[in-house]
Amino acid sequence: MANYIIDLRKELIRHRYQINLLQRISCAKIENKKYKALLKKGEKLPDGVYQYFDSETGEPTNSFYTIYDAGSELSEDEKHEYIQYKMMEYIRTIKNCVVFFTVLTVVSLILTLILLLF
Repeated sequence: MANYIIDLRKELIRHRYQINLLQRISCAKIENKKYKALLKKGEKLPDGVYQYFDSETGEPTNSFYTIYDAGSELSEDEKHEYIQYKMMEYIRTIKNCVVFFTVLTVVSLILTLILLLF
C-alpha cells in the first residue's frame, strides 16, 4: 500500500513507453547543435522537442529527442491485439524460466540421489 498519491496518468505513459506505443526518437547531431544554440540564446525549444536529462545528476544534457506516438496509428482493436501479443511474449518468457529452474531442480535431485547411493 502506497503512502503517497500515485499519478496514474504518469504511470500509464511510463507503461506506454515500456511496450513501445510511445517512443523517444533521438535528434541528429546537427539538430542537437541547433537546439543547444536556441537554449543558449534563452529561447524555447520547438513544440514536440524535449531535452534529455542525466539519470544520475538530473542535469540537462546536450541531447534532444522527439516523441513518436506509434499508438495513434492503430485502431483500438489493433492496440488490444498488440497488447495481447506483448502479454503472450512475457508469459512465454516466464514459462521458459520456470522450465529452466524445474529442469535444474530435477537434475540436482538426481545428482544428489546418485551421490547418496554411492
